Amino acid sequence: MTWQQISFSFGRLLATVLAALLSGGVCAQGVTPADRYPVNFDRDAARTRMDRVLAAVILNGQTITTGDPQRMYYDLTSQQFAVRPGQRVSPHFLYSASWMQGYVYADWNGNGRFDVTMPGPQGQLEADNELLCFAAMGLEGGNYDSAGQQHANLNVVQPPAFTIPEDVAPGRYVMRWKVDWNSCDAGGRMDDANPIIANGGAIVDVTLCVMPRDSEGYEGYDLVFADEFDQPDGSAPDASRWRVPARRGSTWNRWISSSDEVAFVKNGALVCRAVPNADRAADDVAMLTGAVETQGLFAFTYGRVEVRLRTKPFAGNFPAAWMMPQPPCATWPNAGEIDIFEAIDARNTSYHTIHSHWSYDLGHRTDPVSSFTRDVKVAQWHVYGLEWVEDLLVFTVDGEVAGTYARSSDAGVLGQGQWPFDHPFYLILNQSVGDGSWARAADTSHTYETYFDYVRVYQRREGDDDGLGAVRDGRDGRGEGAWYDLSGRRVAPSQVRKGFFINNGRKYVIR
Repeated sequence: MTWQQISFSFGRLLATVLAALLSGGVCAQGVTPADRYPVNFDRDAARTRMDRVLAAVILNGQTITTGDPQRMYYDLTSQQFAVRPGQRVSPHFLYSASWMQGYVYADWNGNGRFDVTMPGPQGQLEADNELLCFAAMGLEGGNYDSAGQQHANLNVVQPPAFTIPEDVAPGRYVMRWKVDWNSCDAGGRMDDANPIIANGGAIVDVTLCVMPRDSEGYEGYDLVFADEFDQPDGSAPDASRWRVPARRGSTWNRWISSSDEVAFVKNGALVCRAVPNADRAADDVAMLTGAVETQGLFAFTYGRVEVRLRTKPFAGNFPAAWMMPQPPCATWPNAGEIDIFEAIDARNTSYHTIHSHWSYDLGHRTDPVSSFTRDVKVAQWHVYGLEWVEDLLVFTVDGEVAGTYARSSDAGVLGQGQWPFDHPFYLILNQSVGDGSWARAADTSHTYETYFDYVRVYQRREGDDDGLGAVRDGRDGRGEGAWYDLSGRRVAPSQVRKGFFINNGRKYVIR
């Protein structure tokens, strides 16, 4: 058994030591205990009407699906949304009716409940209110939402956007989504007139991961790999950083070439091309495609990756910036794949995906969601990023979160290959073309181009911690005193096995 110790960031307005421990980067793992984050009905209560079903909750395009439509309460704290302090976010309830209202809460102070005060007469919410937004309520001044907009009636499901507090500490917080009727009670309305169960409402608890605020140079991080592609025009990519991948039988690498016509530096960018093959007698393939990788030259475990790039949309276009596990490793997809960016054809859409035995072979692509998209003009420069810590992958576009993929807390799920992202990965940049299976078949008379302005990889400096799981060696012992799990329950030392625990103000992960 390996013990690793993680330092812990603190939340705001903490009333007790335990509350401080729980707010600064902690999410409930597994089932939320009944004495924390209570609801006003039996958590196992069945839905009484199927014309009103909550299928998913969505935050800025990040989606968490509820699964079983029969339930009234969903503990989905193993799944996470990611945001940054001060970020404006838009919630959305995927709800099958146009009646009821949506409410969103967050336990900023980590005390195991949602501290709510009534909104003002026109929907105003005080700064320390853990009710973050609501779609409509009957208030003293009339029917208002949390943005102060007046409504003719209360049949408004979708709440307005809200801003993550500027002063919230990076970390993980329990976030509640509720569909109910005219009640800010986080546990659900249960009076005789409009009880949440009879009305077909629902409550979903998820985890809100507040990422560190971006800052130039990433304070607390070291730049461990970078290529700005500033070599003279026409130069080959730096051979100390990049090599040409082997040609194999997959769509992306079936026509890879070492020709200087398909991967070269120009105007401070790496140009990768797919060009018609003018000499099929020498190389009998329809096109030659450019690709570079760092396999055997650079690989890393955990960190931040940024790739600034643009591509030329066209039918059959299929460029990518992505990561694969450094050999020796298990076969694909068992050892994992992380696609930081992909685009296809002429679509103005970026794709961000993980592959694993769990998601690919076993088909669990939505448990949790493993692929994300953003509407973006791919012909323009954008920075596509990945933030990778020991239990979370966060995909970003120009610093905005596009999607998150979290490590399961279920040992059985982990045993089926849900989280292979705990070993070194290397980088790949390439311009490939489709074969008709996803991207359309290539136009073999056309020249495809993608430009990579830079690639940068940062890792957290030894001894620093952003509250999201930066690991420091803690094999010097388990510590003295009481142990608690991440839901605040005291745990006997004999039960401190695999998982996350708190001891003497420190967060431990035990593998």
